[in-house]
Amino acid sequence: MLKHMPKLFRWPSLSAGKKHTPAHAFVLVLLCLLVLASAVGAAPAAEQQATTGKVAKCFDGDTIKLTDRRTVRLAGIDAPEMDHGKHKPQYFAREATEQLTRLAQGKEVRLVAVDAKGKDHYGRIVADVILPDGHSLSDTMVRNGAAFVYPHTEQSAHFQERLRKLQHEAIAARRGMWAHILTLPAAKKTYLGNRESMRFFPTDCAEVQHIKPRNRVFFGTLMDAFMAGYAPARPCNIWPDAK
Repeated sequence: MLKHMPKLFRWPSLSAGKKHTPAHAFVLVLLCLLVLASAVGAAPAAEQQATTGKVAKCFDGDTIKLTDRRTVRLAGIDAPEMDHGKHKPQYFAREATEQLTRLAQGKEVRLVAVDAKGKDHYGRIVADVILPDGHSLSDTMVRNGAAFVYPHTEQSAHFQERLRKLQHEAIAARRGMWAHILTLPAAKKTYLGNRESMRFFPTDCAEVQHIKPRNRVFFGTLMDAFMAGYAPARPCNIWPDAK
């Protein structure tokens, strides 16, 4: 490779008697830095490539397990929680789990990175999971009203905007869980969102005191908060239990 370099970047022979100037040393250091930079840059590029796997099980409406034992969280969404031995399942949790199972179980899927970290704090892979027909599971679950948008700053802005538009459609059509959720007394309450976390709380929740004034966003109804692409915060949970 060196013999094809322009003369400006050729390092002279190290044989005895050759005198090397500071300029030569600078060029060599520069070349070393360029090589290191390209090596470091190659790792993230490789991580962005799609990988594949076969779905063995669906834990709930947003998490799957592959046959190679990898656990994958569907990027950009959250679904009502199932009963994992601690609490009752939330409203529409069973329906969301059944829907994801019908869509994905036994299918060979592609995992496409849309999150800068690639994993969540539980060690689960976070990815946009693509079915053999090319449809995104995150898109489908939101479009059908079986999950809601759950944004993170590490996610692709284009990906998040795509999900928000699908959520607007699902809410407007009252699909899935929205037909019931938006008729509850909680739907008429006011909420306070946090611009930094993109989470919202009931205005009477004590946790709102921790939101910095510059990050506060007021929502007149529950639908306003969801339409803005905010997700419900865990404290002062507004989601009803399954009947």
